[in-house]
Amino acid sequence: MDELSTTHIQAILDASHDGIIAVDKSATIILINKNAMKILGLPNGIVGEKISAYIPNSDMLRILSTGKREIGDIATVLNRQIVINRLPIVVDGEIIGAISTFKEITDIQKIEMRIRKIFHESGLQAKYRLEEIAGDSPQFLKVKELAASFATTDATVLILGESGTGKELFAQGIHLHSGRASGPFVAVNCAALPGNLLESELFGYEEGAFTGARKGGKPGLFELAHGGTIFLDEIGEMSLHIQALLLRVLEERQVRRVSGERVIPVDVRIVAATNRDLEELIADKQFRSDLYYRLNVLTLEIPPLRERLNDIPALTESIIEEICKKVGRMSMAVEPALYELLQQYHWPGNVRELRNVLERMVLLSKGDALGLDDAHFFQKKLQSAKNSVNGFLQREELERQWILSVMDKVEGNRAEAARLLGIDRTTLWRKLKKINR
Repeated sequence: MDELSTTHIQAILDASHDGIIAVDKSATIILINKNAMKILGLPNGIVGEKISAYIPNSDMLRILSTGKREIGDIATVLNRQIVINRLPIVVDGEIIGAISTFKEITDIQKIEMRIRKIFHESGLQAKYRLEEIAGDSPQFLKVKELAASFATTDATVLILGESGTGKELFAQGIHLHSGRASGPFVAVNCAALPGNLLESELFGYEEGAFTGARKGGKPGLFELAHGGTIFLDEIGEMSLHIQALLLRVLEERQVRRVSGERVIPVDVRIVAATNRDLEELIADKQFRSDLYYRLNVLTLEIPPLRERLNDIPALTESIIEEICKKVGRMSMAVEPALYELLQQYHWPGNVRELRNVLERMVLLSKGDALGLDDAHFFQKKLQSAKNSVNGFLQREELERQWILSVMDKVEGNRAEAARLLGIDRTTLWRKLKKINR
């Protein structure tokens, strides 16, 4: 090997961010780069020396003896944690030396954060700030104030509210108001995926974990949310198996991929949401009580739209502006009479239903303002709803009176009352709770 080629090889080695050191079959150092000398605290001019003179009981001796690869070993050298790969150098079936490459764990963590940032910039991010969530009724302003105070901590938040009330908007707002705002925001609807698929989505999987698994495996959403927030919507729909895995994440702050052996630390804030009564699910043995208490550290309850009808004008303006921007038309004014009409409805679908109604009005309107003429379909819907509500209230009152009469007859014996009513005790407990008994 002439002097020029030796210089080139050394320059290539020194350009590597990894530490590299190689020995021949007699354990004599034949190559070493600057990063290896820095990480291991070795002096210049040691090529040609025995490695044992500088690193007694070097692991390279074992590689020369066994010929086996050792990948991902972790060691502490000069108060630095490093990850080491050791491989034999084999030519024509003969071991002629060994090579070791290593990197400081802090460097690996920096690379990992850059990768996670790329995922974040590719769409794993929140859009809505708390101040952008429309609504200025006193009870809604209190909810936003509470959400802002929750954002200053790193504790788990449980958001309660009916479907369509905007639970994810509050989760995004909490994230963007927190110290994790520059990190990823990952949202997953736990009701949208079957159990086995939800597990692989949340925790990831290794190559070959199941038929159709991606080559090289796939990181889970907890890994992608590292340094940020994961929003678990419809948490009440999780299977007991996934609940147990989630509880482990909350307790240990680490995940294990499906079919994987590696434990992966994660720094993630969990915000969960549900429209179900979790205490009722616990009574029915459909939700783990230990998970409930770990999730229910900070609770945010979003009021349904029917309890804040005064917010309809602000919501309507915000939604119409958003729809007009999406469909590429000029902003539209709203006649006061339309606000009054919208406020007569009880909105079982909450803000989501209001958005659907307004979108239909905007798309069908031929003018530059929305009024009663654009709401004929909604007026029919309103009248039908009023008739249904009256019938429902009558049926509910009859059921209430029947349950109370049976309870009086059995002198409060719930087991006997459930038998006479032809329902199980859990259902009776739920109905009695609803009528405050």
